[in-house]
Amino acid sequence: MITRDWIRLVASSIVVLAVQILIINNLNLNQYMFPQLYIILLLSLPINLKHYVGYLIAFIMGFVVDSFSYTPGLQSFTAVFVMFLRYSYFNNLVDKEWLSSGIRPSFSNADSGWYLAYVSIFTFVFHFVLLILENFSFVNFGGTMLKILYSSSLAILLILLFQFTFNRETVNDE
Repeated sequence: MITRDWIRLVASSIVVLAVQILIINNLNLNQYMFPQLYIILLLSLPINLKHYVGYLIAFIMGFVVDSFSYTPGLQSFTAVFVMFLRYSYFNNLVDKEWLSSGIRPSFSNADSGWYLAYVSIFTFVFHFVLLILENFSFVNFGGTMLKILYSSSLAILLILLFQFTFNRETVNDE
């Protein structure tokens, strides 16, 4: 990544983390919706980013959210775990030519069906691990599964809304 990309990553991280901490975490939607929007930052990191850098970024983002939401270590662990799964996914299931290109997954760089599946799977896994660890009990397991389903669905909707709003390609017709 070049310097401009790092500056853009830091700026977008500050904005998304601020939205997550100041707005989304304080919304009282209902007892089943707790979307984690900051996962969009993890999912849109370049594919060929060094593993330790990705893990460090995931840990820092999780730590920041943990610090403001009073969930010691849950967000950090879940973010690093999702980064591990993301690296495993890209190393084992993605074409090596695409892997070496170093692109950032988004609607503009990939097939929209693939991107929607990618975001949906990793967002669901993120919420599943986070909420299972948070409850750490089989009491009211159905309620936990509803919370996972609703939180994941709302997070996917918000991620797609952010993607459509802030990552539009401009086309010059000359």
